[in-house]
Amino acid sequence: MMRIIISSAGRRVYLVTWFRQALVEAGIEGDVYVLDHDRRAPAAAAADGFRQLPPYTSGEYADQLLRTVDELRPTLFISLNDCELTALSQGLSTRLRERGVVVPCLEGASHRAVADKLRMSRALTRIGVPTPRTALLSDTEAVHALLETTPAVILKDRWGSGSSGLLRRTSEQLRRWLATDSATRSDLGGSPDDELVVQPDVVGTEYGIDIVTPVRGGPVAGVLARRKLSMRNGETAAAVSVDSSPFAGLAAMLADGLGIQGTADVDLMLADHGAASVVDINPRFGGGYPFSHVAGADVPHFLVASTLGLDPHPRWNTYRLGHLGAKHEGIIGFESSPDGSAMGASHQEGAASWTARAVQTT
Repeated sequence: MMRIIISSAGRRVYLVTWFRQALVEAGIEGDVYVLDHDRRAPAAAAADGFRQLPPYTSGEYADQLLRTVDELRPTLFISLNDCELTALSQGLSTRLRERGVVVPCLEGASHRAVADKLRMSRALTRIGVPTPRTALLSDTEAVHALLETTPAVILKDRWGSGSSGLLRRTSEQLRRWLATDSATRSDLGGSPDDELVVQPDVVGTEYGIDIVTPVRGGPVAGVLARRKLSMRNGETAAAVSVDSSPFAGLAAMLADGLGIQGTADVDLMLADHGAASVVDINPRFGGGYPFSHVAGADVPHFLVASTLGLDPHPRWNTYRLGHLGAKHEGIIGFESSPDGSAMGASHQEGAASWTARAVQTT
């Protein structure tokens, strides 16, 4: 019996469905549970079971998570939330592994290196991975030096997720803003200066790749790639699948340098002169993976096989090139109590029978 927990699943109904199908198609007896602080998280209605957790900021979160894991006894634990991954990287994943649970995530310094945009720039530069020059907005000297090298810049939250705080400004606009008195100048970005980073606005085409490794770490098992066509709320809304071979060397450097386990979502800018530059790393399933899945890839199958020590089917990391995908709105029903609080899934058989390539998202 294999039990999979997908924590902080939120609206990602499609991932719950695809993991359930991975178990069925592999002939493995098992189920998928969702954990979330929101009782009405749409993914809960597609799962075999649901447990509510306190918010990550609560002092009760870690103990409640451990109690839930002791109750459910999962084989594989996957988190889809950056804040939760931070908690896992600070020792909580070790406590889960001591209970026999497989927890693919970055540890300690590696997680801090990707969660903090300033640290990420420095860490990637050390291992030879191209990435935009990065300075704290509060480091006036470093910012002015950067402005001398580029006509336009991007500002974003240092610890942001989903393009939070992202603003584009010309270098001259930022110079004028920095020249005003700090007590009277208008706020830029809504965050303190030491929580915003400045980078060159790289001109080029944006790509997303998934780096997939065994759940306990190891060499790269597959790379999936797509060219981004449009974004919505910081997440890819439309993309077209492309050949991943040009990114294979970069993927290997990142996997080795960071110790990637399972899957990591990487955002790249391919400049007009052809050089790729890493602009963001999410050590989890990202918003771009569904575009590779609908084109034929099957990372949930690989992660299930990797967890159990089985050989995955040989075409799990192949997909149709030039396949255009676009996310759409969806709705899923719950059985509810009179006050509207979720009581569980209302159509488990229906969830299991959805086609493997259907994407439900809000």
